[in-house]
Amino acid sequence: MKTSTIKLLLLSIFLLSSCASLQNSIEPLNDYPHWHKRMEKFTAEADSIKNGAVIFLGNSITEGFNLDKYFPDINTVNRGIISDHIDGAIKRLPLCLGDADDIRLFILLGINDIGAKRSEKTIKYLYRELLKEISDNYDYDVYLHSILPTSPRWKNCPPQTIRNINAYIKKLAKKYNMTYIDIYPLFLQEGGDYAKDELFRDGLHPNEKGYEIWVQVLRKYIK
Repeated sequence: MKTSTIKLLLLSIFLLSSCASLQNSIEPLNDYPHWHKRMEKFTAEADSIKNGAVIFLGNSITEGFNLDKYFPDINTVNRGIISDHIDGAIKRLPLCLGDADDIRLFILLGINDIGAKRSEKTIKYLYRELLKEISDNYDYDVYLHSILPTSPRWKNCPPQTIRNINAYIKKLAKKYNMTYIDIYPLFLQEGGDYAKDELFRDGLHPNEKGYEIWVQVLRKYIK
């Protein structure tokens, strides 16, 4: 066997073992009462995912998004859960995405994983797993949002980490032929690293003005 072939084989084994090791070391963060309560609601509303629906998958920022107010004439489906993480979203994909046709799926996830002090390596791995699962099993038009900036009070969410993960999400969007929607700059202080105070309730969750800015962007994709 040639030396180059042996090196390639060893590299492949190393990468596979690294992925397996990482997978085994990740602690699921979705086992709490509100998560299960929302899952019960999603189960009861499963038939609301009809052909042509627009699904929003995310955490508290998505759960707090009043879709009916902003898109009254469109079949929108809110699948946000307060405090959810990427692995929580992966676990609930079959229930939250359904099996209808002509679906547009909008995803905003990651800030809770950053806040939980998960490593960038872990967050990137989970995001890859999420998108691979969707790409392999759903013929949907998928739109990936950048993670929003936060205020300095959220010390577990360093601006550079948010930027790094956003860059990776953009890279994954290209890889999986999905659309990247970069709303991060719209919520960022000019020339700064942190969120515009006037667009947030608490430096993490958008207020009404913040949601309206997001809606203006979404109208380009939801008609």
